[in-house]
Amino acid sequence: MPEKKLIALLFGGRSVEHEVSIRSAASVLVELESQGWDVLPVAVDLEGRWFTSEDPLGVRGTDTEGGRIPVSLRAEAEALLVVGEGRDSRRLQPFLYLPLIHGQGGEDGNLQGLLELAAAPYAGSGVLASALAMDKDRAKAVLRQEGLPVLDWMTIHAGRWKHSRQVVLDDALQRFPAPVFVKPANGGSSVGISRVSRADELGPALDKALALDLKALVEPALDAREIEVSVLGNEEAEASIAGEIVPAREFYDYQAKYDDSTTRLLVPAPLEAHEMDRLSSLACATYQALGCSGFGRIDFLVERTTGEPFVSEVNTLPGFTDVSMFPALWQASGLEYGALLARIVNLGRQRHEARQGLCYQWGEMPT
Repeated sequence: MPEKKLIALLFGGRSVEHEVSIRSAASVLVELESQGWDVLPVAVDLEGRWFTSEDPLGVRGTDTEGGRIPVSLRAEAEALLVVGEGRDSRRLQPFLYLPLIHGQGGEDGNLQGLLELAAAPYAGSGVLASALAMDKDRAKAVLRQEGLPVLDWMTIHAGRWKHSRQVVLDDALQRFPAPVFVKPANGGSSVGISRVSRADELGPALDKALALDLKALVEPALDAREIEVSVLGNEEAEASIAGEIVPAREFYDYQAKYDDSTTRLLVPAPLEAHEMDRLSSLACATYQALGCSGFGRIDFLVERTTGEPFVSEVNTLPGFTDVSMFPALWQASGLEYGALLARIVNLGRQRHEARQGLCYQWGEMPT
């Protein structure tokens, strides 16, 4: 039976968002423990090793990591988490796994697939929704098919870029004259994104993006407001009020998100009531179109001249740091940080229990 007071908090990871994940986990750890949960912080280092310790990766803020204790997940009926090795190992069965590993390897369906194989209860979206949301190219294709508004885009594959650079440049500039944005198809926290103002900047921007992923997107640099909406739910989705990002830099890049104190978060966003309602409705529709569950954040670009919104990105594991928009939007919507985490835990367990009720063998099927 699961240990009803134990949550395994997974953080770190091998992606460029490693440090952001640690910041998120530090905030969540404090709140969960204040609610009476026993929290096992499980860190994933930059080499992909799972471990725990007195303070893994400094998530408790003491910087006294101590001896590392290896952690492994056993794909058994009990979804066992094995802490330690040999005779000294402990076999635990957490009530819930809470993944806060942003970016590749944690937010792209890979970690969710591992947890599914182990029949482990976990918070957040499943394999397909996580993979779709991470791949901006495929997410746009699905959302467009569902009739949801997305900016036009061009996908550049690394192999074609390597062998036909000039052809790719000519095609891209003909389709989307500068200014444009270039970004890795799979990524987060605006890492690897470039704003290209002149034609001669496109090549270096593609080199930068394709150093991080095998696909890059080119899309027009719309003169737009950056609006975000948080969402909760499994089959049914509930949206927070919308907030607006006003970056001090040219665009909302990594430094603007996490290091520049002059970036402003306007919560709620200065919108008319009908505009707020439309964005809330689009956020829920987007969340459901990709099959998301648990929690997420939908980012929009709202064109300044027309007020038309476009879905920019879907985040299935949004940041939980002290400057993150996801909890700030829910707090402004009347759901405090602690209650928000409790909802996420409950939604994760509900999804797990629903899946546990499915038939996996022919003889178990109803006649």
